[in-house]
Amino acid sequence: MTLKEYLQRGQCSLETGSKIGKQVGDFMGRLHAWGNGNADVCGFFNGNQEAKVLYSWAYYGRLLSTFEQVEIELDEEEKRRLEQIVEESSQGIRDVTDTVRRFFSLRPGLIRGCSW
Repeated sequence: MTLKEYLQRGQCSLETGSKIGKQVGDFMGRLHAWGNGNADVCGFFNGNQEAKVLYSWAYYGRLLSTFEQVEIELDEEEKRRLEQIVEESSQGIRDVTDTVRRFFSLRPGLIRGCSW
């Protein structure tokens, strides 16, 4: 079972979800700290537009369908706002020229529970 499947089943407690989020956030923070300032690494990812498009789709492009799969009801205003966040965030990822961490620092509150 994948992590996504586990979370979608709705059996993950708040405590477990928080631990998972913290660990993923810590890992991503260490990964970006390692790559930040490394010209070769930054240059490689900066020039890889396909990776940015794929990442934006994988992270945001499937968000609405995930809500539908786990049968979370959204009213029209929530759905409209979520669609707006998806579009703005996806575009931001495609346009970023620094690390993804830099992108998220420009959008405070977008990811909760990450310690980086």
